[in-house]
Amino acid sequence: MPRKLSVKMLVALAAVGLVSTMFVAAGAGASTASNAPAAASPLPKTGACDKSKTPVELGITTVLESPVLSLIDQVDAAKASVVAFNKNYKGVGGHCINLTVCDDKADPNAAAACARKFVDSNMVATINDTSSFGTKDVATIFADGKLARVDISPNTDDLASPVAYAIGGGGVGTTFMMAPPLLQTGHKKLYMVGVDSPTIELLPKVMDPMIKSYGAEFVGLSKVAGGTTDFQQYILAAEDAGADGVMLPLGENEAVQVLRAAQQLGTKLDFSASLGTFGSADVASFGKFAKQIKFNAELPPITGDPARWPILPTVIKDLSASGKKELQKDQIKSSPFRSWVAVYHFKTIMENFGDPDNITRESVITAMNAAKDVDTFGLIPPWSPNTTTPVLSFNRISNPWYYNVSWDGKKFVVGKKLLSLTDELAGTHDYAQPSAA
Repeated sequence: MPRKLSVKMLVALAAVGLVSTMFVAAGAGASTASNAPAAASPLPKTGACDKSKTPVELGITTVLESPVLSLIDQVDAAKASVVAFNKNYKGVGGHCINLTVCDDKADPNAAAACARKFVDSNMVATINDTSSFGTKDVATIFADGKLARVDISPNTDDLASPVAYAIGGGGVGTTFMMAPPLLQTGHKKLYMVGVDSPTIELLPKVMDPMIKSYGAEFVGLSKVAGGTTDFQQYILAAEDAGADGVMLPLGENEAVQVLRAAQQLGTKLDFSASLGTFGSADVASFGKFAKQIKFNAELPPITGDPARWPILPTVIKDLSASGKKELQKDQIKSSPFRSWVAVYHFKTIMENFGDPDNITRESVITAMNAAKDVDTFGLIPPWSPNTTTPVLSFNRISNPWYYNVSWDGKKFVVGKKLLSLTDELAGTHDYAQPSAA
């Protein structure tokens, strides 16, 4: 099993969680074309919700727009999803959904204020929250208020919270899973170009046993300082260190700049990043160089093969109906995609494991804890939200599976096997795949 972290390392990783959320929650678009005809939607329309019934109060809190992080598309997608489910799928058991948004403004005090506002209201749950600032206080406020956070994009504090129900390991989990796509393709000397934070230095140390289990080694780290204009220096540093593969735990702007520099230098290095950092248009703009980039994510590309994931056209239609530019087909990223999945999960779990005519905070948590093997159209393996899978010292990893994605020059290609966060960190390479993925 993965080794335990010291308290000191956990505290430091919590700080990494702040910035690592930035490059995961930024979202990702993808395009995986298929000549196979799309199957009929597995979520047929059933009509509108009943406005005469008591509405279900949900919320989403995150940073909308700021110089350091902007997740407005995540919020716009939550709004669009609520509209779609109210209009087409009878809300939750016939009850309409109301959604309250709170902007944490990339400020710890504002983030805590949003959490208190929600806890002090008649809200029964949140959907697809991303708390990147004041994370410990925010997690404590929600836990004390017993307000469930459904499909949260977790930071390290959330990964220990009893009210956090995530479908992945958040920014830290995505960073860990940047190594296997390189290691499995024969890379032996890995380098990291990461955010400019003292705590970023802990990540290679935690990943070292996994990297060594492949007979590989970590050869260096560069931090991208704020205001940097010379991004070629990081590529040259990796080459000077003898690296053959580079992991990129960076925000979207910095990651793109580093890759542009790599392209301009004509480097032979391969790269690994979060699928959450790049849209399909971003990747396509790199031309042939894009073949040197590998990606991972908890969800498949939203414009993936509709024969494999028949729900995708429905999600695209529901989100694009908003008219928002960032929610049109090829622009939809993984963060807004997760907003739709969150609404679906809340509806499905309350209708199948709870009482949709008696939705309270207590009944939501009871239903989330009781839910087993929830079917999500194959987007993720059957999900039991309250499963506690220890990964390092975090126990709220209910879905340890990540997609391994590459680019063939025209489209994203999804690997046949999923990556297991738990097994890879333990140094196990040959593990059983989930029963349905």
